[in-house]
Amino acid sequence: MSKTVLKKVEEISRKLDELKDFLEDVLLTTEEYMLLKEVDEIVSNKRFNELKALDEI
Repeated sequence: MSKTVLKKVEEISRKLDELKDFLEDVLLTTEEYMLLKEVDEIVSNKRFNELKALDEI
């Protein structure tokens, strides 16, 4: 990836982490929190083929 794209991905990742922290504190149920952790692990390990569309869940 180009440096510009990588920089934007890192910026988005940082913003998602901030949003995730907020949601964990305020809105998420235990099940939602566990799903979020699973998705976070998949994304951080770049196993995007394991992600499912929301309408498949």
